[in-house]
Amino acid sequence: MWLKLRRGLRVENIGDDVVVLDGDGGVAHRLTAEGVDALRLVEAEARESEIPENLTDAVARLLAAGVAEAPTWSCMAGSPRSQPHEDGSQQSPNRRRFLAGAGFAGAGAWIAPQVVSMATAAAGSAPPPTTTTVPPVLHPFVAVGETGGRAWRTTDQGVTWTAAAAPPDSAGHGVATDGAGHWVAVGSGVGKAWRSADNGVTWTAATIAPDGDGEGVATDGAGNWVAVGTSGTRAWTSTNNGATWTAATTPPNGTAQGVATDGAGKWVAVGNGGALAWTSTNNGTTWTAATTPPNGSAQGVATDGAGKWVAVGNGGALAWTSTNNGTTWTAATTPPNGRGFCVATNGAGNWVATGTLGARAWTSTNDGATWTATTAPDGRPEAVATDGAGNWVAVGGLRTFAWISTNNGATWTNAATPPDASGFAVAADRLLP
Repeated sequence: MWLKLRRGLRVENIGDDVVVLDGDGGVAHRLTAEGVDALRLVEAEARESEIPENLTDAVARLLAAGVAEAPTWSCMAGSPRSQPHEDGSQQSPNRRRFLAGAGFAGAGAWIAPQVVSMATAAAGSAPPPTTTTVPPVLHPFVAVGETGGRAWRTTDQGVTWTAAAAPPDSAGHGVATDGAGHWVAVGSGVGKAWRSADNGVTWTAATIAPDGDGEGVATDGAGNWVAVGTSGTRAWTSTNNGATWTAATTPPNGTAQGVATDGAGKWVAVGNGGALAWTSTNNGTTWTAATTPPNGSAQGVATDGAGKWVAVGNGGALAWTSTNNGTTWTAATTPPNGRGFCVATNGAGNWVATGTLGARAWTSTNDGATWTATTAPDGRPEAVATDGAGNWVAVGGLRTFAWISTNNGATWTNAATPPDASGFAVAADRLLP
């Protein structure tokens, strides 16, 4: 089965962006970093079994946007996680969503789209008959904080940071992206919620903001955004990329610090007081307390999208795991030797947590059951994120303000040009899981 660029479209490089142009030269679709990575696989005529898990959603979005097309459209049968690969291994729902859309039937290959220069487009010439390699496009990271520039971005995996030209008008505590050009931040002060459509360069306040201070925000990449916080209703939802927010009808019964989603309808929030952990299956409208919660205050939560959830915090066991979408939690057998503020995963078995005291950064390769101290950053990393391509970035307070790891958190390097103040949250331009 063949997947190809829809007739009449072409791919162009415009400055730092890669876009798909229609026959009149208008921008039909702006490719995400993952979308560009998918194009590289197209040129290599990758087989289905060679497509990484972290790129299947990117290709699915191209199909949904009408940029890519396949000769047939099929639905794959089977239980939620029972569809095997050609080699007998199991496919995740993300991969199956892509396969169903692409009509892939095993030994398929993709036809490479043609990439032409802007000069060719300006002249109105047809694309050349041969393809050229798409140049590397780096995954942007965006961080937010309370002081200094209050928002910063990097396009070189955290080495250098640039302050936003028009930052949020008050303190940012959480940030997320849908991998399709939309970024949302939440926090405290005047605005409480902001959005950006240019990878964090400029931010616009929500027209209807949450009624309380936000601490965390997440998105399923399908238009649903959920924010949680410490005052007001303590949970809010948005379906227009953060422009307006609606209070949850049944919010968490305690202050919430972090939230995550598997992108398949499951949302988990963790925090202080009340049940300490809550779940939602209706995109954040109502929340149910965990039946066996963490045994201490939790600050951050993440999921690999394959049924594994990990939370870290500053009380009790300091780290916990859940395999039933946050309903029950089990304490880590070897926890971090300090308090965790944030946790992230690349969806490939690697988990990194950052925080204060002890090593200040820890890694796990067994879904959070045990944690190993790393070569500590020279400050207090408040948050960590990964682009899924081997790059991890942490931001926080004291000394450097930003750190980089390229070995799944084992060691950290100071940013060459860090943010000018402490960052409270950071996100990478990819969908996790």
